[in-house]
Amino acid sequence: MQFRFLSLTPALVLAPIVLFAQTPAARPDSLALARKFTSWFYTAQFDSLLAHSPPERQDSTARRRFTENLDQLTARAGTEVEVIEEKFAMPNGRPQYWRTAKFSNFPEPILLRWVIDGKGELVGMGLGPLSQAPPIDPPK
Repeated sequence: MQFRFLSLTPALVLAPIVLFAQTPAARPDSLALARKFTSWFYTAQFDSLLAHSPPERQDSTARRRFTENLDQLTARAGTEVEVIEEKFAMPNGRPQYWRTAKFSNFPEPILLRWVIDGKGELVGMGLGPLSQAPPIDPPK
């Protein structure tokens, strides 16, 4: 299982961000859990995020990446001012929470993605401009 964080470029132009592990279908409480993860991320409560990550991901490297991602997001895009949409999407056959929001200092909506496994553990994160979102699997 691999867990990577993105590094935001100065223009916040990102290649598709892939931060996945194999995940079963989303749990019924996944929306509430994803909102909580988002709140913890925005308020730098990284201990809480790490406590909800698999044991092999509860290390100083993960904490540093959370910190870098939040610092870069804030520096380049500002703060979230409006949630445009929340949904679960299926890119690459893996359920993800997608939060599309307007930010105070960025002209394009930003997409924050959480990959939450069937145990409610945070196993991946993606962040970038909505125009850089990965394709969603077609309905089966």
